[in-house]
Amino acid sequence: MQEELNIFSEQCRAWGFEPGKCHIQPHGSGNINRTFRLDIQNGSSFILQELNTVVFRNPEHIIHNWQLANEHFRHYHPAYPFLQYLPTSDGTFIYYDMNRKPWRLMPLISESICHETTISADQAAVVAKAFADFTQKLKGVEVERFKTILPDFHNLAKRQDQFNVAVESASVRRHAESESLIDQLNTHRWITDSYNEIIQLLPQRIVHMDAKISNILFKEQSGEVAAVIDLDTMAPATILSDLGDMIRSMSCEAGENETDFSKITVRSDFLNRIINSYLENIPDLNQHEKDYAVFGGIMLVYMQAIRFLADYLQEDVYYKIQYPSHNLVRAGNQLTLLKKLLKEPVYRRFNQS
Repeated sequence: MQEELNIFSEQCRAWGFEPGKCHIQPHGSGNINRTFRLDIQNGSSFILQELNTVVFRNPEHIIHNWQLANEHFRHYHPAYPFLQYLPTSDGTFIYYDMNRKPWRLMPLISESICHETTISADQAAVVAKAFADFTQKLKGVEVERFKTILPDFHNLAKRQDQFNVAVESASVRRHAESESLIDQLNTHRWITDSYNEIIQLLPQRIVHMDAKISNILFKEQSGEVAAVIDLDTMAPATILSDLGDMIRSMSCEAGENETDFSKITVRSDFLNRIINSYLENIPDLNQHEKDYAVFGGIMLVYMQAIRFLADYLQEDVYYKIQYPSHNLVRAGNQLTLLKKLLKEPVYRRFNQS
């Protein structure tokens, strides 16, 4: 207990709490930021989080975007459960500790639960509606005032260039081990060509940029949405990003680490409910958005496949791996999912393979 207080005492004081009246323990299963539950003797509970500055190099940009969105919600949609950040005693929303590590504090949303997997098409539709509502209710904000948090994160043209470089610079051994996957992925380069045309037609909106079920808090009793969380990536982009993320993460029961590719199948009912729920809940979509929104699914899956393989070809410098061929297997996993998606009726008009 004393060691815990010594580590977190300055953070507690930053928000006006007496360290001796605080209890802190790890919370959640996130892989990017360090997250803790902070309980105070008076019964109050909070989420204390250290931002990962390797991933998020400008924490002030995250706060800037949050403040713009928060102001909009308060003015136009005061009943919307927008996640709140709490100011320090100095009135700032980030505290930098003695090691210049950035911290923030949020209220703990009680009687809520977070899911890692999607168990029904109805639940997938609820998730899609939540992210659609998030974007739709931010309609009217000055998009150009928002900062881009992760530049080129979903820029498929840039990811294709990075893949090309990785293929050219790979060691002889890794290139040979990847040759079949490289050849198969090259037959799907038309997805990048299509992306380069489609992206020019779509307007920028404020989207979450990491739209998956684990970034939704549900009310434990009713199963309704309590809040959209993990707002660090919120930024200007097109609807391809959020819809694509949801299709990639929820339409297939098997995750990206599955090694038995026979388990990689598309749950067509999930896929269609995700698409319909998302599009129905953004009523002001223009015709180009309606025509091309579903492209986000194959775009994100193809992009993830070439990112995994590029990382393998470059000696696994980005993604954490559990065994030597992990990224190679992940790339094959996503390629399998891509092939299955392209057989779905909604994608037949795009398929050039």
